[in-house]
Amino acid sequence: MSRYLLLLSVLLFSLSLFAAGHDVSTTAARQSLPVVTGNGAGFTAAWLEQSDQIRNVVAGRVSHGGEPLDGAGIAIDQKPTFSLSIAHSSSESLIVWTSNLNLFAARLSPAGVRLDTTPLLITNQPAGDSAVAWNGGRYLVVWTGGTKLLGAFVGTDGTVTAPKALFTQTNAGSDIFAPDVSWDGRQFVVTFGEAPPNSGPICTCISYPDHVRVMRVSATGDAIDAVPVRIPGLHVSAHVASSGTESLIALDAGHDTTTMIVHEEGGALQLGPEVPIFHWFFSLSSDVTWDGAAYDVGWRYPAALTMPGWLGVSRISRSGSPIGSFFTAAAGAPDSLYPPPGTSIAANDAGEFALVTSDAMSSVARAHLYLMSELAPMPAAPPAPRNAVSYLGGSKARIDWQSDGGADGFLIEQSTDFGLHWFVVDIRAAEVRTATVTASVGNLFRVSAFGAGGLSATGTITSIGSSPRRRAQR
Repeated sequence: MSRYLLLLSVLLFSLSLFAAGHDVSTTAARQSLPVVTGNGAGFTAAWLEQSDQIRNVVAGRVSHGGEPLDGAGIAIDQKPTFSLSIAHSSSESLIVWTSNLNLFAARLSPAGVRLDTTPLLITNQPAGDSAVAWNGGRYLVVWTGGTKLLGAFVGTDGTVTAPKALFTQTNAGSDIFAPDVSWDGRQFVVTFGEAPPNSGPICTCISYPDHVRVMRVSATGDAIDAVPVRIPGLHVSAHVASSGTESLIALDAGHDTTTMIVHEEGGALQLGPEVPIFHWFFSLSSDVTWDGAAYDVGWRYPAALTMPGWLGVSRISRSGSPIGSFFTAAAGAPDSLYPPPGTSIAANDAGEFALVTSDAMSSVARAHLYLMSELAPMPAAPPAPRNAVSYLGGSKARIDWQSDGGADGFLIEQSTDFGLHWFVVDIRAAEVRTATVTASVGNLFRVSAFGAGGLSATGTITSIGSSPRRRAQR
């Protein structure tokens, strides 16, 4: 892994699209794990801000045009914090976070006034990831606690109900993680991940078979589905949004973002077909929102730790069909590649969406908001390279290829099992047509082109075998 990261760290790319994006505050402190929600005509973001090795919770409003309205931001809590979620009603936003394994919340008015001088305590029992949704009357907060999925309501007056177990996994060592929740007009729809028994530390960068679940929770906070529905396939995590009639689940499936419509039929949840949305060569972390007319699925796709890369959005109809894809260049490099750089997306009352992510600029990661108006139609993926050849000399293979241009870079992958599995061994800039990598006789290599439109089609990628280089006959 260190050799691979070293290859990436020396790579610099130039982007064809001028980076959009707006700072959510005027501070220069490091900001990570930002989340966003609508707030009337604009947006409210919350993020973790580094101060003396402690990540504190800070929030700030952003105008319809992307201007930060609260200067350096509004301090919400000054404790070590590790996760964030946010939702809004017509009268305030609710920010939820974990600190020292406890779960807290605070309300923020549309004018940027803290409504709770002391954070609301939701639970003092060990809490992990959380999510929150508004149902028109109060907020449902869901969170993980080891093998349990729990929930509690927070009212607009700051009243917190007692925690209630929504689901308990009976397999020892099978922890629950990464929940999300939405309100479909009648009930809540909740997704979460379930790690296999004794699978080691929970990680949202590993795909497990059939481990994502979806269930319904009533308006009173009771589980409707005693046995959550398993979503088939290899996935990492899921996010959910609802139109009021059906819901759309955005699935992170390793290097792919896919979607799936979920609706109720005959008193039970029914899963629609899984629809591919975007394929990349790093793990993707996506989010989804409903904008009043369509679902918007957003994700970030960098090509290296030193490359800003892009943000993408696909609009999905209520039937589950993609109806358009858009993109913009990121303003700075991702904060990290492992786990995948997170992106949060939300819509405001005008039906406009915005994405927020953390961009490293001048060595300091900053939370940036990208507006719907700043995205352009996503271009087609670049054509695959042509005429790839390889030569083996000792323990090194030289790979040469041809390309007609149009790519922002090239991906070189290697297979040691006759093409069953491929792994990245090098990434080259757009003007380069050669790479030298460690290899053995019988290895296969393939060269793909990539750009803002994604990765060149797998079916046209050239696969080549390493063979000893021989001197030409005279």
